[in-house]
Amino acid sequence: MTIGEPAAFVEPRLGAAELYRPDTIADGGTAFGLTVRAASVRGLSKRYAGGPRQDDICLRLHADSSTLIAAVADGVSGAPRSELGAALAVRYATAAVARQLDDGRESIDWGPVFGQAAWALVEEQRRASGDASVGVDEAAGSLATTLLVATVRDGDVQVAAVGDSPAFVLAGKEYDALVGWPTGGDDLIGGGVESLPRFSGSVEASRRSLDPGSVLLLCTDGLALPLAGGAGEVGVALARELTRPPDAVDFARLLDFSRATYDDDRSLIAVWRKASS
Repeated sequence: MTIGEPAAFVEPRLGAAELYRPDTIADGGTAFGLTVRAASVRGLSKRYAGGPRQDDICLRLHADSSTLIAAVADGVSGAPRSELGAALAVRYATAAVARQLDDGRESIDWGPVFGQAAWALVEEQRRASGDASVGVDEAAGSLATTLLVATVRDGDVQVAAVGDSPAFVLAGKEYDALVGWPTGGDDLIGGGVESLPRFSGSVEASRRSLDPGSVLLLCTDGLALPLAGGAGEVGVALARELTRPPDAVDFARLLDFSRATYDDDRSLIAVWRKASS
């Protein structure tokens, strides 16, 4: 789909990463009265150069509490193995949330969640280098990534972020920013962003209800930048197309829209709450 002025056509090159990284992920399904769609697509710049997709996503179900756990990460472009950092961060973070739910927590303690994800990056850098003394700075130089994590349980949304991967609730045509979006809503994001594993320990968190008919959106800045708070053509198009859940493959195709100058990886998890029967 083209929105506004189209981007140039690129014949994608296969990614030449150490670990296999597919160009596109498309997933989706239902659980606990929720409908979920999730996609991550490689940006045009990476497709042209043959670089790996540095974004990643993860979905996890916690059956005992009927909770959906979702995470999105955006590997920092200057870190040579940030695609692995993003993959590790989303998986360790969702596992850390699940452990808190195992303990019966109603409110997520986000500090340990992000701390455990950050430590996983340090441990990976130690493994790769063979040096057990490697610290946060070395891991950040290789594996740095943003991280956005959310839980949804019976319409209750808890969400937290380190970095500029934002969360919104889309209601009609209005995008309500929850975390990861700067004050003022339409400011540009990115550049010098805080990331794991080197971060201040401060986690931006929010909690709100998800009403039937609204959509929770968890994304990376590759989508958030052209979305621009929902005021422009991209926001209008997404609001129209996400009125109801599309097919999982169509959802990925929607995320892979063509728009001039926007060539970064894009990831999006969308969650709809079903109306009570």
